[in-house]
Amino acid sequence: MTINNKYSRNQIDKLGNGLIYLIEKMGFLPKTSLLKLVYILDEYSVKKRGFPMFNLQYEIWKYGPVCQDLYIEFNDGASLLKDYIKSEVIDNATHVSPINSFNDDEFSDSDLAIFDEIVTTFSGKNTNYLVDFTHQKNSLWYTTAKKNGVLEALLNEEINSTDFKIDFADLVSYDENKLAFYNDHLEFLNFTASLNQK
Repeated sequence: MTINNKYSRNQIDKLGNGLIYLIEKMGFLPKTSLLKLVYILDEYSVKKRGFPMFNLQYEIWKYGPVCQDLYIEFNDGASLLKDYIKSEVIDNATHVSPINSFNDDEFSDSDLAIFDEIVTTFSGKNTNYLVDFTHQKNSLWYTTAKKNGVLEALLNEEINSTDFKIDFADLVSYDENKLAFYNDHLEFLNFTASLNQK
């Protein structure tokens, strides 16, 4: 079953519970930190296994790769994720907190191991650190922004966002097997999405 013709129920459950897991393990997180951690989870999962954790689409924005739908969820109040999180403004910053306990039904042991690696690596790191991490030279954000001629404008804060998309295939292009696995994964997602829309 798809929700709003974009996300399956399973995808929403996994994302919602993933956010809960991060907040439970890392404490109260500002919106921008959580947006970066979700992206980092997807990127790390592609590097390690050849497929993303959440299958979200990320655009090149000033503060790094951002899933626009998730950004809207955090800013406008959760609708797709209303059974999992709530957002509120505290000291002029949007913070996201869970409204339920973590449920691991959508997660494999491999998924949880990746979550734990990310939690261990980034616990205690502030938003600026996470933004800098996603902005590193040769990162997907950096190379995509440069390739599309918007790197300087983003770094100089002349623009806040673009609609240029991150292509995770670039992470595994050096490895034929992982690249084939990644492309098969995308093909499977597109196939199941088309079945769900019928």
